[in-house]
Amino acid sequence: MSTGPGTRRRAVIGGVIALVVLAVLGVPLLLGTGPSPPTSRPGEVTRAPRAQARLDVPRREAGDPLALGRPDAPVVMAEWGDFQCPFCRLFATTTEPELIRRYVDAGLVRIEWHDFAYLGPESVLAARAARAAARQDRFWEFHAALYRDQPSENRGAVTEASLAATAAGLGLDVDRFRRDAADPAIADAVTADQELGARLGVGGVPSFVVGDRLIFGAQPLATFTAALDDALARAR
Repeated sequence: MSTGPGTRRRAVIGGVIALVVLAVLGVPLLLGTGPSPPTSRPGEVTRAPRAQARLDVPRREAGDPLALGRPDAPVVMAEWGDFQCPFCRLFATTTEPELIRRYVDAGLVRIEWHDFAYLGPESVLAARAARAAARQDRFWEFHAALYRDQPSENRGAVTEASLAATAAGLGLDVDRFRRDAADPAIADAVTADQELGARLGVGGVPSFVVGDRLIFGAQPLATFTAALDDALARAR
């Protein structure tokens, strides 16, 4: 049976709406480079500029408080997250611990954190606070506390006072923590991370860069292990 223009238009609009709903719900998406275009010289691989830029993401800085794992680990997984994001919390509390056990503790993978504090002012406050905790080498403990006790988004529960209370509960020097959280250099670092993520194709969180690939969403463990195993095989 043939369809008229109105029917086709409704079908297209419905498809677009479905894709938007899936993205909002945090449905997984893995973006790779696809087939490589022809190379100009034997063995040379030409990548799209954005995919090429993802290869330059790893910091590999010794003593980086926003990283877990050896600086010389064969593979780096960079994460962009927002402390108000429930899907980021899902990843941090369910999937990430197993990835750390299997890959980070084995010296195979390094995880490096990046802020993408785009859900509102409370996201920015939390991101600055976590970096202030990082100056006392307590970023990951603060990261875990923020996700463990994550309140509803943009309800006024994340404040300077609540973040200072979290710092106190972790045994941080609270006066120093408050000064550091207000440091413009920390605010600039949070902004720079988000701008970098946007340039690489991050449009929501959690998002991850592994090699030249962008992984979006709190995907099942198997999705991450497949991506990391593939990156490790390429690194050999």
